[in-house]
Amino acid sequence: MKLSKTLFALMLVSAAPGALAQSADLSITGNIFPGACTVTLGGGGVADLGDIRADTLSHDTTTELAPVDMSLGVACESPVRFAFVGVDNAIDSTLVENQYGLGLTPAGEKIGGADIRFFDIDIDGARGYWTRSYNDGETWSPGDDVFMQPPLMQHYILGFTTQTGATTGPDPIKALQGQVRVVARIAPAAELTLTEDVAINGSATINLTYL
Repeated sequence: MKLSKTLFALMLVSAAPGALAQSADLSITGNIFPGACTVTLGGGGVADLGDIRADTLSHDTTTELAPVDMSLGVACESPVRFAFVGVDNAIDSTLVENQYGLGLTPAGEKIGGADIRFFDIDIDGARGYWTRSYNDGETWSPGDDVFMQPPLMQHYILGFTTQTGATTGPDPIKALQGQVRVVARIAPAAELTLTEDVAINGSATINLTYL
């Protein structure tokens, strides 16, 4: 939550007889936002990649698995400006920068990585266009739909607006519905010890941040 509203200011004055008074300004800031939001993910938030046979993995290159989709919903008590940011809870196993780690093999090898993408976003009954900020919400990219599945990243915040080309950031939203797509890639089999069962153990958090 950003501290952005100046509610009032106090001026502290001390004066000596016959001298010009000196002063110091004290600003008190804060932000009152209208209502909290609840985020829900379909399937209990579990992207199950299923059983993967070792002999189906590429020996020298990564193997991209079939995407797993789940529903996304955000319900707010009243229209609120917010955005999303991802947190990789398995960052020590990240295979490729900006992907989310999938855990380690029993031998300590990195299993692979996954993209988390949003699509089919509807905000309060209107189509949502994605917009992102690299500086914590100070400036925003134009509302866009050219890249229809924007990734949820860890180094910028992602929001949605109803106006394509808008640079004013996310709209105030009361209800958002859409889909989350997880696209996982397994490291080359040549880099993994696959003589026993390997459990994929990726974990990511989708944080909603108020603006």
